[in-house]
Amino acid sequence: MRWPIPTLAALAALSGCGGDDKPLRTATVPGGEAIRIAADEYAFDPGRVVVTGAPPQLRITLDNVGSLAHNIRVLDGDRDLGGLRSFPSGEKRDTTARLPPGKYRLICTVGDHEELGMTGELEVRE
Repeated sequence: MRWPIPTLAALAALSGCGGDDKPLRTATVPGGEAIRIAADEYAFDPGRVVVTGAPPQLRITLDNVGSLAHNIRVLDGDRDLGGLRSFPSGEKRDTTARLPPGKYRLICTVGDHEELGMTGELEVRE
């Protein structure tokens, strides 16, 4: 799935905790390079993604390594900018997005996954 460049733009920093308070792993990725984000109950790994350089484009592979369906949505405040639809465990989905510099939230909108800690952070830097 591809998002229109003006609408969404860079999906990818996920933080998550499944209630176990693990340290948040951060990945820094040059714009245009791909990153693999694993989705598990109830966390994303890495939980924080920093995209650097112009163009601030990010290619993401969301790998559902959990036993439940998961998805990923990119939010600017409460505004949903786009993301991947839910898909079953054992599958991977790819997307490309571009966002202007700033900080964004990543969440899984399946059931109560967000409330259980399936959230992340995305920072886009010039």
